Amino acid sequence: MKQKYIKYIIIVSGLILLNFTNLFGQQLPHFRNPYFNLTVMNPATLTVTDIPDIMLDHRAQLIGFTGAPRISTLSGKYLFREDMGAGAYIMNDTYGITQRLDFSLDYAYLLKTEQFHLSFGLAWTLTQYKINGTEISIYDSYDQVINQTIDDKTWKPDANAGIFIYNNNFYAGFSVLQLFKTKYTFFQSTNEVPGLIQDQRHFTISGAYNIYDSQNQHKISPFTNIYLAKGTPFKFDLGANYSYKSSFLSSLYLSKGDALVFSAGYKYDRYYFSYSFDFVLSRIKNVSSGAHEICIGVYLSKPETTTVGSNPMF
Repeated sequence: MKQKYIKYIIIVSGLILLNFTNLFGQQLPHFRNPYFNLTVMNPATLTVTDIPDIMLDHRAQLIGFTGAPRISTLSGKYLFREDMGAGAYIMNDTYGITQRLDFSLDYAYLLKTEQFHLSFGLAWTLTQYKINGTEISIYDSYDQVINQTIDDKTWKPDANAGIFIYNNNFYAGFSVLQLFKTKYTFFQSTNEVPGLIQDQRHFTISGAYNIYDSQNQHKISPFTNIYLAKGTPFKFDLGANYSYKSSFLSSLYLSKGDALVFSAGYKYDRYYFSYSFDFVLSRIKNVSSGAHEICIGVYLSKPETTTVGSNPMF
């Protein structure tokens, strides 16, 4: 049985790598507490019991820039059966003259084996894309595509899908976001040439492995996140988490071409809190004081860290 499942996983992983090696780093929102935000990145993670059931996350980037990105997310999940889970999230992403408001309903199915758990997830999303035309400054005031006199917004549906394999020692996941490559059209009633923005499919690959001491009090978890999308620079995160007695967490990792990220968190009973800060490495470090992210989580029931699927952070 074990060899059969491993064979399937190797085949699927090979197909993924063969099909997506020509893609590049995505530009969807990235979180500095990646494990606890996996439910936004990959709907298959709904079945992981050690991710808080309710999460509130706020990230402020490029401090010092006018119109810098601000991301706020509220997410929740619930296992209504041992092998099924559902979830939802609301995410507001504001940057410059644009704003995205995302609503998502998620579903995941869990396949259990003696060696690991394998979860499959699907999410249905609805996005409001808004452009603040009154804040646009353009070189050609007669540009037919851009209308500076009004704001415009549009609603469009899409979907995400993912797969996640995990046990007490490791996790690995793959997800596809914006499956249908939604097109957003603006200023149709006011311009001869309407503005058009099209989403691209985004692919994420994530993984981590736990290294314990003999007393199981200290744990180091090397991890990586790879972000793939067509037409943008290759991007990945590479680092390690450290936890002590499943209560205190700290992490340090490199986000390629972006920043060196430090975070610290603490879990007390059913509550979790963490803070992260970006030390900017790119050329904008001379004019930006970095980025801040705060994450607050609540477990509806006390998590059992001894079960399959134990959090690689806790």
